[in-house]
Amino acid sequence: MTLSALPARAAEDVTLRFLGAARSVGGSAILLETGKSKILIDYGLSMERGKAGESTTPSFDPAAIDFVLLTHAHADHAGRIPLLYRQGFRGRVVGTAATKTLAGLTLKAGLTYESGGGALMYGPEDVETMLRNYESLPYGCRRQLTGDVAIRLRDAGHILGSAMIEVWTGSGGKMRKIVFTGDMGNGSIPLLREPEMITEADFIVIEATYGTSRRDTEGQEELFVREIRETLAAGGSVLIPAFSMDRTQKVLFTIGRWQRRGLFPAVTPVYADSSLGGKITDAYRRHRNYLHPEVQREFDAGRDPFQFPGLQKVNGAAALLAHEQRQAAIFVTSSGMLDHGNAPRHLKRMGGDPRNLLAIVGWQAPGSLGEALLAGRRRVAISPFHIPGNGAPQSGLETEIRMRVKRFDIFSNHADACRILTWLSRFPKTKQVFVVHGEGENTWRLAGMIERNLGFPAIAPDGKERFSIAAPLPDYERLPDAEPCRGLTGSNGRDVPDGD
Repeated sequence: MTLSALPARAAEDVTLRFLGAARSVGGSAILLETGKSKILIDYGLSMERGKAGESTTPSFDPAAIDFVLLTHAHADHAGRIPLLYRQGFRGRVVGTAATKTLAGLTLKAGLTYESGGGALMYGPEDVETMLRNYESLPYGCRRQLTGDVAIRLRDAGHILGSAMIEVWTGSGGKMRKIVFTGDMGNGSIPLLREPEMITEADFIVIEATYGTSRRDTEGQEELFVREIRETLAAGGSVLIPAFSMDRTQKVLFTIGRWQRRGLFPAVTPVYADSSLGGKITDAYRRHRNYLHPEVQREFDAGRDPFQFPGLQKVNGAAALLAHEQRQAAIFVTSSGMLDHGNAPRHLKRMGGDPRNLLAIVGWQAPGSLGEALLAGRRRVAISPFHIPGNGAPQSGLETEIRMRVKRFDIFSNHADACRILTWLSRFPKTKQVFVVHGEGENTWRLAGMIERNLGFPAIAPDGKERFSIAAPLPDYERLPDAEPCRGLTGSNGRDVPDGD
């Protein structure tokens, strides 16, 4: 398969450089350079285990950047922005108001990220500098950033406040429009709105998290409800490890819906064990205008969709004391991969009882405890709780896990390949599609399917090229018989990195 490439750079060109998430997931960073402006779209951390602190030396001068455009608050898109201020950046960050709130919470919570040699990547003063220089922009409002760059944010439906970014650059007959989708949501849980449709762009930068896989979630919610009901009826408890941002909110929102429908007893204790998750849930309440219209109507009617009988907010030692009640319960705990916080402690207390259920609802990185359990290992080392600054955690003694372990793929924040291709098919024409943010060959495979199914030229940048978007390039019309989802494979319930 031959993919289309763009001409080499000329001095007067407007260019794109893909500095991160090129044929990989995480570290998202795209540099748009014009004759007058330098705009950075996202600047995130690597999602590869053990590499969060890498790439602290940028391949550009941070002081020369005019603006950073932030698609959303996940660490793989926002996690290195405070570092830019430490390295000389003095411009503004532009994103939605909800993204500012979430980024403030998560960046302060992530101050343990190391840049190598044990040194912190950035400090609290750098986070504060970023927040002071943050400009909140509503969806749908066109903003002239510089003399030759204007932008507009559109709802991406991925997490609260997530945005696709429309960028116009140039003037007169040389005007070009680029759409950066960031991460797109899938709408499987009706907490957020569906991604907005856009139908016009010269260049499109799109994610490939699911590659060419099509998620099959038919019957998954019913299965999840049945497993929880049967576990509780048998006197067992349910442990749901969930990332603090968005995954926890979706889980609580869904459990609340089930309880209000009478699908399990209202007296069932539901322990929400995450201090950060609680703060983020409060942010969802404050920024309710970003939520699905039906959820907004719930709030307007005085009903809080995140609050229901039996819900108890706990953390620290109090969360662990709940096990002494000897009552069937649901534990929603932070640390989606069971590797920090109270999650290992809950697992240690619950793992030996075959009546209990471990419900995996998110991506499990290779080498994580959650990944080992999903792979079938039943004797695992559970490390003791590690407090940052107290040295490396010691290896825990091996523990036999007898509780049931099941994965439920209904909470993913990412659009699958069919949704992305269908969204792209709304464009009658475009000049080039760039495919980023995908593991391994996912970007290449999706780029090839875009060409075959839609007729648009597509390329998976490798991070080394500089692409011109000012050169005279033809428009490619969508195939008249386009079938966006033809040839897609099933995901077999496999979740993917969500950036939490």
